[in-house]
Amino acid sequence: MLGSAPVLVRYRYVVLLLSVVLAATRAGAQRATRCDASERIRRVHVQGSPAFDALTLSASIVTHEPGVVTRLFRMGRAPCVDSLEVRRDALRLAVLHRQAGWFQAAVTPRIERKPHGVTVVFVIAPGPEAVLDTVRISGLPAAAPGGRPYAEALYALEGERFDRTRLDTTLAAVVTRLRDASYARAGMPQSRVVIDSATGQVTLDLAFAPGPSMRIGSVAIDIRPLRAGDPQVRRAEVVRLVAIDSGDRFRASAMLDAQRALYRSEAFRLVVIDTVTRAGAARDSVLDLRIAVAEARTRSARAGLGWATQDCIRAQGRITDRGFLGVGRRVELSVRASKLGVGAPTDFAPALCSGALRQDPFSERLNYYVGATLSNSRFFGLPLAPAVSLYSERRGEPFAYLRETTIGALAEVSRQFTPRTTGTAGFQYENGRTDTDPVVSCTRFGQCRPEEVILSLFGRGVGILSTSGTYDRTNDVANPSRGFRVRGEVRAGATYSELVSSLRFYRSTGEVATFGRAFGGVIGARLQAAGAFAPGAELVGGTPLLPQQERLFVGGQNSVRGYQQNLLGPIVYVVSNVREFTNDAGDREVEVVPGAGFTRAVPRGGTALLVGNLEWRRPMRFLSEQVQVAAFIDAGTLWETSSDRFRWSDLRATPGVGLRVITPLGPFRVDMGYRPYGLRSGPALYFSPASSDGGSTIFCASPRTTRLEADFGDVINCPSTFAPPSARGVLSRIVFHFGLGQAF
Repeated sequence: MLGSAPVLVRYRYVVLLLSVVLAATRAGAQRATRCDASERIRRVHVQGSPAFDALTLSASIVTHEPGVVTRLFRMGRAPCVDSLEVRRDALRLAVLHRQAGWFQAAVTPRIERKPHGVTVVFVIAPGPEAVLDTVRISGLPAAAPGGRPYAEALYALEGERFDRTRLDTTLAAVVTRLRDASYARAGMPQSRVVIDSATGQVTLDLAFAPGPSMRIGSVAIDIRPLRAGDPQVRRAEVVRLVAIDSGDRFRASAMLDAQRALYRSEAFRLVVIDTVTRAGAARDSVLDLRIAVAEARTRSARAGLGWATQDCIRAQGRITDRGFLGVGRRVELSVRASKLGVGAPTDFAPALCSGALRQDPFSERLNYYVGATLSNSRFFGLPLAPAVSLYSERRGEPFAYLRETTIGALAEVSRQFTPRTTGTAGFQYENGRTDTDPVVSCTRFGQCRPEEVILSLFGRGVGILSTSGTYDRTNDVANPSRGFRVRGEVRAGATYSELVSSLRFYRSTGEVATFGRAFGGVIGARLQAAGAFAPGAELVGGTPLLPQQERLFVGGQNSVRGYQQNLLGPIVYVVSNVREFTNDAGDREVEVVPGAGFTRAVPRGGTALLVGNLEWRRPMRFLSEQVQVAAFIDAGTLWETSSDRFRWSDLRATPGVGLRVITPLGPFRVDMGYRPYGLRSGPALYFSPASSDGGSTIFCASPRTTRLEADFGDVINCPSTFAPPSARGVLSRIVFHFGLGQAF
């Protein structure tokens, strides 16, 4: 059935994963110190911590308990106990709590020896909590009109626990603001802490010395050539990228932007920006700027080969010139191909591709992308990065559609407003055609006759305006463990075709994700919502005529992992086991045989979706910090806003487990999602054998309640009364996904 890989393939994956675990366990056992079984650590407990979670406490000490495989299955050897290191760990835990505001914290280590091993217990007595009662500040200048006072964040600490880490972070933020407001000599203040041991009250005195407001004097540039001789980069090009002139107010953020722009040009292997105090009367208010850059090679070529669940074998090549018509201007020629091995004319190894991909009609041909991109690190001196691309491609969504673009163009401009906030706006135009499954062409677009299917409903020009923004407060883009991220995108477009003179459509997408530490690992949660609209569009079967590539789909390796790609939501089934009869009007009709299966499932897509993901992952320290085990539960639903509405009962939740291996390119991920539900009911269509004219007739084959209902002969309004047979066994409900990068 669709939605699961063959059983033999699953067994191979399971054996492969177990082999990796066993091999790593043996390697870990070989590294273990020799000692008796009674001296090996079985458990490590930390008791009494008032603030820190198990992951933070575990990362603060050297003594660790063995992994779950060693504890439960006795595979490998547990580490030996080191009484000296245990006492040192007690001191480490005490310092951790004293830094966080428990000045009298004490930690008592206890080693409990038993015949089967050792249990190490750290008992924490935190003592009274120290509270920051009074903050006295001197030396801070007044903020700019309308700006937030510099001392506001420090006064906000009054009445809170005296956490030195939080205090240092707040002080660093204040100093950063001062340096960005032209106080170049601002540094960490002198501090004096007075503690009342009887009451646990803390008084903090802070004396700042920011110095005078500074301006930029001269700007000197030193260019180190890549080879002996004169440098290839001109001074004027560096000045253009830096965008800092003599007389400007000193701003630390401007220095960072200049350094970022120089590195982003990829024309330099080293960039150093420094300030020099000017001698003479102006030394108190003027800083000279020294910029030293070392040239790098500006031309490169790269090639890559990989494998993924939805792409099978994929390859890519790229040629880049980072000095095209001057530094900061970049031209890139890219070629990508996917579905290698399964898509014609490269269908040389279909066994290497997933079973679901081999059944996808839109993976029968090679997918490709050929394009050229011209970009610049600045736009007329503004901190904007423009890019223009011309391309031709063939791409698709499994079981949904195939988009062939004869020629496409994309013009966009992006800006990094802060180190964590970016925005992009652009315009995209494509001239090509969108091929959909004949089932979708018939039920979605009303094209049920062979000559109509040949026509692509949205087969010519499509123009789209889009804007997006990201605010990322996570600590790691590829493998986040704390923080949060917010993303949003809005698209507005228009398209034209032979059947519809013009159509305007809109689509908006929002995502919120958060990460934190819990239960000895990292827990992440994500919520996605999206909607697509086509005001005034004609309705076919209760759904608006919306380009198939703009419709929404749910299910897959980065969505609800208990389903194959795009197969959660409204589905149309193609059946072959039918019986024929003549209705009371004398017309030929067909009906699926009770209990029969289906040939393929075709996702209709929708115009609104809601997806939530909850995932917990933890490093497998008994193997390596680079190996993680994960447990997750995904939930989502997809519906048609013009003919349906959101219902909680339509949500589908699928649990699963996974394995992560951290690589320089990002985490390599293997996920096994479990689908506890049967497949969704939907219309059943039957394609009669091809006639003499080369076409075939489509019939509604959904089960009947009465043969007098005329709408059963209407393919577009074919009722959703076909329920596929339920899968038998647990393995048939498991779906494997492979990918590079975390799911969210």
